[in-house]
Amino acid sequence: MLSPQEKKDKSIRATDLDALSCRHCANAKGYFVPPDLYIQDLLRSYEHNLQHCRGYTALSAGRSLRTLFKDPKYPLINRGTFFRAKLINTIVERFISSHDECQIISLGGGSDTRGFRVLQEHLKGVRYAEIDFIELVKIKKAAILLNPTIQGIVGDESENVSIKDRASFEALDPEIHTSKYDLIALDLRKIEEHGSESVLKYVDQERPTLVISECVLCYLTPEDNEKVLGFCKSNFRNLAVLMYEPMGLGDAFGQTMEQNLISRGIDLHTFKKYPDLKSRETFFNQTLGFETVKSTDLAEVGGYTSNNLSWLLKDEVARATRIEMIDEVEEISLLLQHYCLIFAQTGKVPEKILDLKWLY
Repeated sequence: MLSPQEKKDKSIRATDLDALSCRHCANAKGYFVPPDLYIQDLLRSYEHNLQHCRGYTALSAGRSLRTLFKDPKYPLINRGTFFRAKLINTIVERFISSHDECQIISLGGGSDTRGFRVLQEHLKGVRYAEIDFIELVKIKKAAILLNPTIQGIVGDESENVSIKDRASFEALDPEIHTSKYDLIALDLRKIEEHGSESVLKYVDQERPTLVISECVLCYLTPEDNEKVLGFCKSNFRNLAVLMYEPMGLGDAFGQTMEQNLISRGIDLHTFKKYPDLKSRETFFNQTLGFETVKSTDLAEVGGYTSNNLSWLLKDEVARATRIEMIDEVEEISLLLQHYCLIFAQTGKVPEKILDLKWLY
């Protein structure tokens, strides 16, 4: 029997599977060029191992997977998933190309495959670390061990481990540590207590570092947000943070979004605390002490406003439109306005990132 807190944590962990289902659908539709070759590996690992996770049985795990993956997503969801991946990849690539050596740390990396593609494309000079709940890390490790190509990309030489039941899943060492990749099991809410031995022991505190929070810190309280980002700022000499998450904007649409998530047992703690771009800029600048803060929203990036601040090339927009037509232009514009992208930096910001069309 799960406690109330354990039920909430299970709901938060389930958002990783939800995100995987969105990327899986967008990938199958042809939005990602080149296609994401590794999504299927994560899905197979989930299909095999979700039943071994706390709060699941074989029956409930199968039901959860069928519910998320049996039907295609709505076109506006696929378009949003495409924009989300495109803009984060743009920042990551510009950050990497601005440094001879750098490091990416993905908070709540879960089923995300970006790290594999980054390390495949950048054979030298880039370290990549991913931090998540222990069960999600085990699911990812199982996916890595079952694909020799991914194993080679991250530089892991471990032997494959057979996971036959819950006992063998629980016994699995969750982490991977190589010269260029770290897979770390840590509840981010405990980063102040365990960050030194769990994170700092493995990563390079001297390299220019980009910390990514892609719909992750929004599930933590504002106090825990401050602790996690404060820990990063205190321990990395040259730090940038890239945050992508929903925001309330104080309107009826935001209230509906919030109620839908609450009905699934999910509380977005930052939704009202930091309801718009300006309040988030204040948080990074005044509360955390970042010297430079840039921000925009997905409607601007996608070209759904009259401000001419899109990050997409015309041929990219045309290609996405050919894949799926979206008649509800006002609806998708309203939805995308409620998702923000924040880039905060200590010290000098790479010119390639400043050159992007930020709203603020």
